[in-house]
Amino acid sequence: MITSRNNGLIVDMSKLKEKKHRDKSGLFLLAGKKLLTEAAAAGIKLRYVFATKKNMPFAEKVLSDRAGTELFEVSEPVFEKLTDEQSPEGICAAAEKPVCDAEIKPGSFVLVCDRLSDPGNAGSVLRSARAFGAGAVIFSSDCADIYSPKVLRGAMGAAFAHNIITGADTMTTVSELKEKGFKVYAAALHTDAVSLSDADLCGSCAVVIGNEGRGLPDGVITACDKALFIEMEPECESLNAATAASVIMYKRYTGV
Repeated sequence: MITSRNNGLIVDMSKLKEKKHRDKSGLFLLAGKKLLTEAAAAGIKLRYVFATKKNMPFAEKVLSDRAGTELFEVSEPVFEKLTDEQSPEGICAAAEKPVCDAEIKPGSFVLVCDRLSDPGNAGSVLRSARAFGAGAVIFSSDCADIYSPKVLRGAMGAAFAHNIITGADTMTTVSELKEKGFKVYAAALHTDAVSLSDADLCGSCAVVIGNEGRGLPDGVITACDKALFIEMEPECESLNAATAASVIMYKRYTGV
């Protein structure tokens, strides 16, 4: 059992709560039984698993057929150093970031997120994208890190999907999608914007969602084929970015 909060491995793993250390090490922390189970099912490579005494049987069961993962029993104070959760379950893992092998398939729906900075929104977007069968989700380089604890909790395992592309340049992405024959919409109130109910989201289609407060830059809107807006009550100014993305993906999913 590891009982010292100053243990070298514990100190190194606790640093993974910061993006710069996740980027440098290629590892990220995931906490809780559900995320651990989801990660294992998705084929995410777990480098280390840390569990308090009462959670050791669960950890051993999950890892029974996974070679190469080191399991450590830790004391409660040590575990608290590894997580920022308010009510931690007592089990977490340091996992390797998966290699992105997403393929943009003809006929699919692609959601492009530009400067989506709120971790809660990023997690909700990923969760909705999985629920509504998005072919790919593309995050620009200045979006929230999908491997941050808050995004992982919000995504409820959807961050482990293999259709996620990160670190993209939005303008380049829009250009490449158009070259592949995709209709590309900008989610924005703009001149000649079409309502969501009138937008054609069938076939090869992509929608670009902007920053929570600033929306999309004019250059991105102009680069897209068209802008679209979601109809709502006149006194309402706008929707939360994740909610808007979910409504658009639901429209594509149901064809309503």
